[in-house]
Amino acid sequence: MMNFYHLPYEQITAVPQQNMPGILHQAYKHRFLHSLIKLIDYAQQVLDKDYSGLISRLDRLEITEKKYISPWLYTQYFWLLEAMRKDSVIEVNLVIRSIIYSTQWTGNEIQITLGLQEDWEKKAFAEEVTTAFGPQKLNAFTPSQDELQGFQSEVLKALQLISATDSGITAEISSLVSTIHLVKSDMNIGATSPKFFGAIYLSAPNGNLSELSSLFLVEHLVHETSHLFLNTILAFDPLILNEEEERFSSPIRSELRPMLGIYHASFVLSRVIRVFKRMKQLNLHDSKQLEACIADLEKKYKAAYTTADKLGILTALGKQILLSTRECALID
Repeated sequence: MMNFYHLPYEQITAVPQQNMPGILHQAYKHRFLHSLIKLIDYAQQVLDKDYSGLISRLDRLEITEKKYISPWLYTQYFWLLEAMRKDSVIEVNLVIRSIIYSTQWTGNEIQITLGLQEDWEKKAFAEEVTTAFGPQKLNAFTPSQDELQGFQSEVLKALQLISATDSGITAEISSLVSTIHLVKSDMNIGATSPKFFGAIYLSAPNGNLSELSSLFLVEHLVHETSHLFLNTILAFDPLILNEEEERFSSPIRSELRPMLGIYHASFVLSRVIRVFKRMKQLNLHDSKQLEACIADLEKKYKAAYTTADKLGILTALGKQILLSTRECALID
């Protein structure tokens, strides 16, 4: 199973490319499985257990370009890592047993479904998404089954719009996104995380499904997919060398953020700007509405870019990608 990649670092930029998401995702999946196997092997040595059968299954797991590792398995990895950090033998055993007996290791097709239906998902969502809103209380829950069909229809329309606009972003969605979840919330949510890599959570504006528009969904799908793409790169290069404790003003958050958050913002905003400008050029949506969105997004992008450029301590690849966000956003 193990396959160590020599990634084409010199070709990695913010500008979407059709072949790059497949290359990066393959490397990311193999690195993840290698890390998971190492954790389980360490656990069996410390606990004097025999997990050789599980390790063998993971090592033989066929991960083709079209196959996803499930968000569930990514979550189990992080929970196992946390249990080992806490020296919790009980939790380590529970997580490993869960992996052994699960059938949720991989998937083949993107799913558009309701979110927060399972206990593990609610816990992971609470850990990663709810806490991101800081002192604000986020109340998110599973919508009714009746709302799913309308959501699926609107997402498919948005995906068709993206496909007609940018083949590179379309390739990223096809390669990196395994699940698109609808949740209801009193706040607008667009969220993903390495802890449930491949899953995107979206809420309707003000919790009202009737307010879901193609433009809203295009923006959030491009935004969250761009986070996923950048996270695959971060598995191989830190991009940012600032201290994690340092905080900076963010154009898309009310609270101060670490430099990595500012860098992420400049990256994902450049992608959304690119798609909206192309939609306008191709007359795929109302021109005035797009112009207003582009103006707002460009203001936020320029603020994030300036902060990252002036105050960010970047690796060579980090500088390369940040500079390319201007080209990506079609800014002269």
